[in-house]
Amino acid sequence: MALRHFITHKIAKLEKEPAATVTYSELSGDVDDESLADYYQRCASQLKGTLLQRSGKRYGVFNPENPSFSALIRNWQKDSMPFASWAKKAVAHLSASLDSTDLLLDGYLALFHEELADADKLYIFHLRYKDSVTVDANLNLSETRYLDFSSTGFGLVINLTDWAQDGDAKYITFSFGRGDRPLQNSMLDAIGFTDTLNTTAETEEFLEIVDSYSRTLPEDQAFEYKSKVVDYCIEQDLKGEPVVFDELEHHLDNETNVKPAEAFSHYLIEKKKERRQQPAPNATPEELVAAGAPVADVADAVKAELIPDRKKLKGFIRFSGKNKDLSLSFSAALLGNDIEYNPANKSLLIHKVPESLLKQLSGKSSDQDD
Repeated sequence: MALRHFITHKIAKLEKEPAATVTYSELSGDVDDESLADYYQRCASQLKGTLLQRSGKRYGVFNPENPSFSALIRNWQKDSMPFASWAKKAVAHLSASLDSTDLLLDGYLALFHEELADADKLYIFHLRYKDSVTVDANLNLSETRYLDFSSTGFGLVINLTDWAQDGDAKYITFSFGRGDRPLQNSMLDAIGFTDTLNTTAETEEFLEIVDSYSRTLPEDQAFEYKSKVVDYCIEQDLKGEPVVFDELEHHLDNETNVKPAEAFSHYLIEKKKERRQQPAPNATPEELVAAGAPVADVADAVKAELIPDRKKLKGFIRFSGKNKDLSLSFSAALLGNDIEYNPANKSLLIHKVPESLLKQLSGKSSDQDD
């Protein structure tokens, strides 16, 4: 990982306080200091992994009607200010969005920049901390504070290379952590973010087409095919990679024994074109960009790839739900066979009970007989 800069500033917006309080780091943010470089690398790697693992992400671009934050980045990129100076201005801008609100925020804002072979990226994360007790060098108990990566707050990554090329409709990825939802609108507005991808709707459309395609396969192979599709999509999402339809088809050819009459990727794209009913259904995103089409139109074009919604993927092959007294989960392949649903009285009839549950029920029945 070619990490160039890393810096953290402390921020606190407490209840009933009219404004956030920021304590700025005096460090330069450069990672050349050997005594700190390893910590920077480890922290950056942990945060990037956290962002990849999250299932709920939003993708978009900077809103040209709200250019304050993007202008700050432009100024830094032009070498008119050091990274540390830019980071202070960026945090001040974000903290100002909390003024005169009831929103709460506590912890640190970490900002870091990396240069990769194929792209430069800028990251911003909200870090939460925990206070605990440790044993010091003199074997005495003392108080300590550590970063709680398991409860990391919002995370933002801007692909600076894609932004500069102005041909990508999703160069910003934004994700909120647990309990961050009240902050969402304020932070997105402060950054000047606008959505260009609806991953939930696109995944729903994708799965509907997959379901339709599976009906063209032999019945005993349809569910396996759908399961392989979902497994591959989840694997790609966990890696932070899109699902490219041609690559998915190649994977399915290697992983299944199905011999479909029509290529999956061709079927998928044709169905997407039918649903869009665009005036120029054969236009690719690249062609739309070349023609000067708006970013939103480019994002909505018939694409040969998908950024999936992981929750929708899991629900496609498995039904699950719970309340205070009951938790239930089963494979979608069982519906209509071992499990029947009666929509009239909203009930499930289970014909085949798992052996482990049968043993528990049998044991309970024996106790009651005694």
